[in-house]
Amino acid sequence: MMRFEDLPEADTSWLRERMRDRPTRRGFLTRVLGAGTLVGLGSLAWVNRGTERAEAAYFQDWTSTTTGPCATYARDHTEQGIQCGPSPMCLDRSCCWRYRSGAGNLVAWHKRGPGIGRYYLHRPDDCWQGIYDSWHWKFSDGNTWRCSDGWTCNANGSCTPTICPWIV
Repeated sequence: MMRFEDLPEADTSWLRERMRDRPTRRGFLTRVLGAGTLVGLGSLAWVNRGTERAEAAYFQDWTSTTTGPCATYARDHTEQGIQCGPSPMCLDRSCCWRYRSGAGNLVAWHKRGPGIGRYYLHRPDDCWQGIYDSWHWKFSDGNTWRCSDGWTCNANGSCTPTICPWIV
């Protein structure tokens, strides 16, 4: 019968050397390509985060219905049923973006894109002191509307200012 103490001892220096993987060209290239892929995907995430911030900064929405551009101006118009003031509105919401946000458009804002026989443009920084792109308008029935500025252009190229009214 053999005992544990009778077993020969192995030379640990050789054992460690045999257990260690030797670097190969293929392994090195695999690691470099993997690191490059991670850096590339990380930079894409960084760019996406930057575009979200830029988009949020681009669409400035004045949400107060008691101060700012609608403090006194909107008060009389809501009782008459005018949703966003005396400016022309797309009551059929043809100038409003209704689909998934993207391509420079946000849902419930004046769209930028083609329509039937028309083209729509978002009018940035054209509301109240050249800062905001829309304002909120509170009705006596309790509904609050977002009024987003834009342009509606016809086939001749002439454009008229329009407003996209949207209940928020």
